[in-house]
Amino acid sequence: MKRSGFIAVAPLLFLAACAETTYVGYQGEEASPGMFSRQVEFKVSKAFYRDPPDCVVVLPSAASDKVQGDGRGRAIEAALARQLSDRVNRVIGPNERDRLDRRLALDLSRPSDRRVFARQVRCGFFVQAKPWGGASINAVIWTQARVGLEVMMTRAGDGAVLWQARHVATRSGGGLPLSPFSIVSNAFMAARLNADGDVPLSLIDDALRRMVRTLPNTRYALER
Repeated sequence: MKRSGFIAVAPLLFLAACAETTYVGYQGEEASPGMFSRQVEFKVSKAFYRDPPDCVVVLPSAASDKVQGDGRGRAIEAALARQLSDRVNRVIGPNERDRLDRRLALDLSRPSDRRVFARQVRCGFFVQAKPWGGASINAVIWTQARVGLEVMMTRAGDGAVLWQARHVATRSGGGLPLSPFSIVSNAFMAARLNADGDVPLSLIDDALRRMVRTLPNTRYALER
């Protein structure tokens, strides 16, 4: 592409980087986010309002450390519990969940054991996160770190889905090679972003904060 072509594309990349997060209803199950999409998709069922949650258990993330081996699953669970604490009266996060699970000798990967767990700890709702939306994009002069998650709240008794949301949080480094100097500069910025281990953790928080914002707040409503 000629230099004029790069200049023509540059404003589009600038606008994409500055786009605001939008909140929309759930798209089709096969839908996938675009490279510069900042949409948060969500759905709250009528059952949520008939039986609002007063306590939720954060289940092990589908991005399990047993599979990933990078600690990301635990980070997702901890961040999810932290965000939910502003919306629900009681949240059983990963540390408390594991302690109770060991004491009760249950396997939370089994639906029957989950129901027993819910009865024993008197907490009737589950929330679980899983990866969604594709991997990060890495190039020599431009990189985009991506953390995409889908979160679902279910009722322990019958597995009914009360709330779900999905979103991809992104952060980009580098840019268009408009000059020899910019090629070197953009390559450096892209490499620095790609090597920063704190970026995925920050994006996990960003994604979950935006998604949990769509969850109706029952923390104070149930206290009245």
